[in-house]
Amino acid sequence: MTHLLITGRVRTQDPDQPVASAVAVAGSRIVGVGDLSSVRREVPAGTPVLDLPHVAPGFVDSHVHVLWAGRAAARLDLPSASGVLAAVAGFAAAHPEREWIEADFHGEGRLPSAAELEAAAPGVGVVIDIKGHDAQVSETALRRAGIGADTPDPPGGRIEREADGTATGLLVEHPAVALVRAVMPEATVADRASWIAAAQDELLRHGITTAVDPAVDGGGLVAYSELASAGKLKARIVAMPHGVASPTLGESDRLRLGPTKIFLDGGGSLGTALLSTPWPGTDGYHGNQTVSRDDLVAAVRSAPRGVGVHAVGDAAIDLVLDVLSEVRPQAPCHLIHAYLGPSAAAMEKARALGVAVSAHPALQWDFGAGLIRRLGVARAAEANPLRSWLDAGVLVGGGSDAPGPPVSVLHGMWQARTRRVRGVDQPLGPGQAVSALEAFDLFTLGAAAVAGFGSTGRIRVGDPADIVGLSVDPLSDISDLYDGRVLATIVDGNVEYSA
Repeated sequence: MTHLLITGRVRTQDPDQPVASAVAVAGSRIVGVGDLSSVRREVPAGTPVLDLPHVAPGFVDSHVHVLWAGRAAARLDLPSASGVLAAVAGFAAAHPEREWIEADFHGEGRLPSAAELEAAAPGVGVVIDIKGHDAQVSETALRRAGIGADTPDPPGGRIEREADGTATGLLVEHPAVALVRAVMPEATVADRASWIAAAQDELLRHGITTAVDPAVDGGGLVAYSELASAGKLKARIVAMPHGVASPTLGESDRLRLGPTKIFLDGGGSLGTALLSTPWPGTDGYHGNQTVSRDDLVAAVRSAPRGVGVHAVGDAAIDLVLDVLSEVRPQAPCHLIHAYLGPSAAAMEKARALGVAVSAHPALQWDFGAGLIRRLGVARAAEANPLRSWLDAGVLVGGGSDAPGPPVSVLHGMWQARTRRVRGVDQPLGPGQAVSALEAFDLFTLGAAAVAGFGSTGRIRVGDPADIVGLSVDPLSDISDLYDGRVLATIVDGNVEYSA
């Protein structure tokens, strides 16, 4: 059995002992918390000491696409709409053997049309993933999928068309994107395992010891199970299945099956979130409803571990809560994002039903400027109402929604406290900012509760030794937090990352 002493200013998140100066670890468990002289008695003489400025529970991310983050390395990264055609053409020239080119786009602005992408990469199926929801594809991709002027929109999705019915290449939401995905080569389990391995190193670099990976397909579940069986999972993972009828997982201390992921609507920055009022500048468009009410009811009833529902707009949030009040599932359920105009009544209903929220400060940092352009400052400032959710007594767990938004937890805590947005000079909705302790809670106790790992997110005798070493106190001044760094990440008593 290995032993370790960790010293520094320790923020435990244990109300019985909120601050300490040393932690003793034996094997995978915490065996002592207090001052150095007292905890030293819990481990053998000569136990190595890891001296850190500040110590906190290992961070928990309640919503980070681990698989997607890992696969990004195998795709084109398109941070802005400008330069897309040159990047696609260059990639196609460098990889003439590729029949398909995939890219990730997390920026703003309209992408090139199917015809323009075809000219850049003739005969290649180009698929540009737009923020994990929509896709812009080339003419070859449309042709291989059999999408033409007479192809009907799939239920819950939309094929954007010219006036004459010609598909522009923009496929709105998962059911439409699935028409192309169905004819693409499927990634192997080995591919998925390599993505996970690459992504978990990035999680550990940011002090994340537990992560909820939403929208994991069947092959992803198998890859996670194989990695866990081989002892190759360095962090704790909750895998939320998506599109899997009877999900199974080889569960362990490092791996758990989570709630079923359901995409109910689109996104705020995409202009497709389901709203009770029409989107400005549209002809009465309220947003996309990806799943019907009947299908949502059926999914909630059949989900073995409850559901986590992507619901951004106020109408989507109301629909989820209405269904959950009708079905009353036995397993815990949570709203994902829930940031665009939830009413006070919806918040009270969520509290009464015990429905939690997975909220993502980094997402507001990333999409805030786009929301302002679509909705105006006043309405955009009301988005991501962390203060209101907490004041309503709703359990809120912090997450990043990476890749795209920054995965850094320190950045997420900073944004939750400052309400700063990329490209905007002033805070957006400062009245919805939270305190230093509340921001810390989001990514420790709150996210751990949403994840279902109740014994993580704190430093207490008997709990797993999931610990992060920091250059700053997580409750420090905002400016210090912004510049803070993770110095060490420890999972089950093993130092998995060291700066």
